Amino acid sequence: MEDTKADFTMTFRQLSEITADQLQELHIPEEFWALQDLGKHESFSEWVAMYLLRLNRNKSDSDTQRRTRMTTVNPRYILRNWMAESAVQKANLNDFSEVHLLQRILQRPFQRQQAAEKAGYSLRPPAWAKDLKVSCSS
Repeated sequence: MEDTKADFTMTFRQLSEITADQLQELHIPEEFWALQDLGKHESFSEWVAMYLLRLNRNKSDSDTQRRTRMTTVNPRYILRNWMAESAVQKANLNDFSEVHLLQRILQRPFQRQQAAEKAGYSLRPPAWAKDLKVSCSS
């Protein structure tokens, strides 16, 4: 993950959502963009094989149980710099709609939410946010 500069939050969340069969076949759907990024690493298929072996050691654990359990500890939404920046820019124009949206979404970060998906909060960060720097005093 470090070698590919993977998005750790979304990589773990997407591992929570993808099926073992999809991993076994190395069929990573487009919606799993963080896993696709990881899949570009030369050792990805070896890592997947080791990961699946580890999962298979839990004989009493179904794939559905694993995915359910993992989605309860790996958030789908976290506050990211680009989201905060977007909300601040709107708030500076006296539009607090995104601030309120973020407040609602982040109350239930583990649950898929239609409003969050529509806002792109689980997507790859937008290109304009690539060089965004936010400090503690921002």
